[in-house]
Amino acid sequence: MKRLTYPALIIISASIFMAMGCSTGPSKKADGISIYDENPSYWSYNGEPVLLLGGTKEDNIFQIDDLQDHLKLLDSAGGNYIRCTLSSRDQGNAKPYLKDDQGLYDLDQPNPEYWERLQQLLEISKELDIIVQIEIWATYDFYWGEGRWSDNPFNPKLNRNYSSEQSRLPDSIDYPAQSKINPFFKSVRELDDNPLLREYQHRFVDSVLELTLAYDHVLYCIDNETNAHYFWGKYWSDYIRNKAAGQGKKIFVTEMWDNWDPTNGMVAGAKVQHPELGGWYAQYTNPELHRDANNSYSLKDTLSYDFMDISNNNAQDGQRHFDTALWVRNAIQQSGKIRPINNVKIYGADESQLWSGSVREAEFRFWRNIFAGHASVRFHRPTAGIGLSIRAAMNIRSMRMLTESIDLFSFTPANHLLTDRKPDEAYCMSNGKGQYLLYFPDGGVVTFKLPAKAYKVHTLRISKAFWLEPRTIKFPGVMAAPNNESWAFIIEAVE
Repeated sequence: MKRLTYPALIIISASIFMAMGCSTGPSKKADGISIYDENPSYWSYNGEPVLLLGGTKEDNIFQIDDLQDHLKLLDSAGGNYIRCTLSSRDQGNAKPYLKDDQGLYDLDQPNPEYWERLQQLLEISKELDIIVQIEIWATYDFYWGEGRWSDNPFNPKLNRNYSSEQSRLPDSIDYPAQSKINPFFKSVRELDDNPLLREYQHRFVDSVLELTLAYDHVLYCIDNETNAHYFWGKYWSDYIRNKAAGQGKKIFVTEMWDNWDPTNGMVAGAKVQHPELGGWYAQYTNPELHRDANNSYSLKDTLSYDFMDISNNNAQDGQRHFDTALWVRNAIQQSGKIRPINNVKIYGADESQLWSGSVREAEFRFWRNIFAGHASVRFHRPTAGIGLSIRAAMNIRSMRMLTESIDLFSFTPANHLLTDRKPDEAYCMSNGKGQYLLYFPDGGVVTFKLPAKAYKVHTLRISKAFWLEPRTIKFPGVMAAPNNESWAFIIEAVE
């Protein structure tokens, strides 16, 4: 294939997509992904409100070989939401640039395979109406660890385009992202003002936008779990927003910060990274990292950030997980600009329980976020999440069955209707018009304070994605889960 150079638009061979049974260009439907006008806490797609549910086996999903089959599996489970970090640190991944005859990367020569894979992802996901949340800068590709900075094309030791002295970048990095900031993330004018490096960064982002701006089902996140200064994220938010505007497109941008507690201590007992955790976390006291304030930037800067992603809140457990999720929602409701809250990573896997929590806790977090009024949830990839496992797929399917049986977008959190409730025992939503949703993570019994009348109860066994026969009961009274599994209910007043 002919070598492609900047700033040429990368156009992929149509034969690739014809062989897959896909169209050779994005089909045009009005509206695309947008914030839902009638309730800006949620998204809409092609003019209809949509709840985003997902789970995949990789974060850099465009790099996997069985992409079409994997996305079809997600679609069959009711999923419509994926995460795509632009990462190339895993063994066998395509890099964004080609090497010259001396074995050095050439940042003026894009690698067609890398960009073909990205366009293939955009094509297949578009066909399946799956929303893609792209993370432009894959943070951990730029730090210590196998295959990371030691094999990153932007490393001055590995490319022909600049030296360490010219770029002000180190040849080697022996610290993690949780320790201090790679100068790569300080190139903007307000920080190190590094125009040489910034130009190459511009070229990479321009190539991303040349592909993604042709589609209407993409959300944008600047970084993955960043500890960089606020000025870094703001610069790139402004940059991609202006590029899109120049093409007459409206895009939606967020930043993902690296603190577990997005409330900055406003919810008592919320888990935070701290030196006592040992290992990498021993470095978390570095004042350069701005951790105690970073989520507040996204809350306050409504011009730079159209929505929030608080994925790292999904390291919280139990009642505190819900309380922190609800605190963020309430803060947005009071901010003067209501926006969606996304959770593109739900942690929890048996392999990493020390910090991520169990598989069961991952399932609980998935549901608690929706009952806290959030707009998206996606199971993180293994080994810190359950990806698109059988259990993940069953939860996605059950959530879709529940939320498509009612108008979810008219509901709000309503735990005040529950009494005799233990922490984390049950969660409630109401539309204020005689319809209620109830969720028991792990069995339980609560008193439901409803107007005295008859109600029809629809019972969903989450682990089997199966509706029981509806029944009619009278409230106020006690509501109990059938056993110590996870259950969801739709409760409707009988006219």
